[in-house]
Amino acid sequence: MSSPLWNRSFILWLLGTAQSQFGSALAGIALSFLVLHQTGSAGQMALTLACTLLPNLLMPLAGTLVDRWPLKWPLLGADVVRGLLQLTVGSLALVWGEVPAGLINGAAVLSGLAGLFAGPATSAAVPALVAPDQLAKANGLLGSIGRGAWLLGTLAGGWIVTRWSPPVAILADGLSFLGMAVLLTWVKLPHRPVDRETPTRFWAELQAGVQLMGRSRLLMLAPLIALLLNASLAPVTAILPKLFGTLGASATGYGTFLALESAGLLLAGVMIVKFGERVRPVQLIGAGLLLTAMTYAALWQWPRTTILLAGAVLLGGGFGLINMPFQTLLHQRVPQAYLGRVFSVLGMVSSIGMPLSLLLVSPWLDLLPLTLWFGVAALAQGLGWLAWRWGLRSEPVQDTGLNYQSSS
Repeated sequence: MSSPLWNRSFILWLLGTAQSQFGSALAGIALSFLVLHQTGSAGQMALTLACTLLPNLLMPLAGTLVDRWPLKWPLLGADVVRGLLQLTVGSLALVWGEVPAGLINGAAVLSGLAGLFAGPATSAAVPALVAPDQLAKANGLLGSIGRGAWLLGTLAGGWIVTRWSPPVAILADGLSFLGMAVLLTWVKLPHRPVDRETPTRFWAELQAGVQLMGRSRLLMLAPLIALLLNASLAPVTAILPKLFGTLGASATGYGTFLALESAGLLLAGVMIVKFGERVRPVQLIGAGLLLTAMTYAALWQWPRTTILLAGAVLLGGGFGLINMPFQTLLHQRVPQAYLGRVFSVLGMVSSIGMPLSLLLVSPWLDLLPLTLWFGVAALAQGLGWLAWRWGLRSEPVQDTGLNYQSSS
């Protein structure tokens, strides 16, 4: 008999997540260097990344629909669409040699639109796969195994780009999305509880999700902190490939950085699986914010290859301490019937900072010192830590968080 955690559907979910993360890591490096090789501009790379993220403005609408549908539908559809898009871009790059920027950015927008449904659905599915007391371990396992696969993908991506070409890695990503879709057909997701308190009108359902978040100051504060952090980290994401190029490391150095960052995330996931039940999620989130702030400050002061690579491990660990416990915090605080809406509202507010920041700073990325953006990120992470500490003082939190299911 399967345990509450190690059941067939959850194991398939882990395998599918790992496969998708491996392919996405390949494509992340490949797309960055495809644009960089064609244009030589960090600003153009930032514009392509912004096109992928701008559809997040519509995420609350997608989340409301996700709460109406069986979770498999948006997950399967998103994986098939993104897989076909990646196969199209990769094939055209192989045939034409150079893909027009408009086509790349158009595919990025469509991929972002598909991701609108996949993100909330993926987060909402976890409580349906495992028992409530296994949520911390489940999120830790998903984060660590997914990042382990990402680590392998980044190492392979840097090697494939250097030895062959970016289009080959993009094609591999397309196949990984289609592979995830196949695995999803074998996953059994039980029916989620239905929200019977809210009228079955689209806008009323969306409003109910926002009102639920308003019951907790931390839930209202978290996306605002993420908005600030993502807005400051976006330029760092865009300048890293060019920075490694100036240091003589190019695609191999950038791939190694991402791999080491994934190793840090993997380590954080392992620690959460082992010790997560002993430490409150809110404490882990605060520790992650402080760690990333200190690491970015060090990279600003000493922007050398060895320091960058060492910092990548610490950044990954910090990101893991922020993201994985926050997933658990939401799973503990929000009824399952509302998860799609709450995750989508949080995702929209937090992610809008990155595309807007990229659009605003892209003209300046090639003009200002590249390392300046590490200092900006350090300041933003430090402010985020202070805001989180303030939120904890204004709203005392118990170990298990607020239980809205019993208080509603």
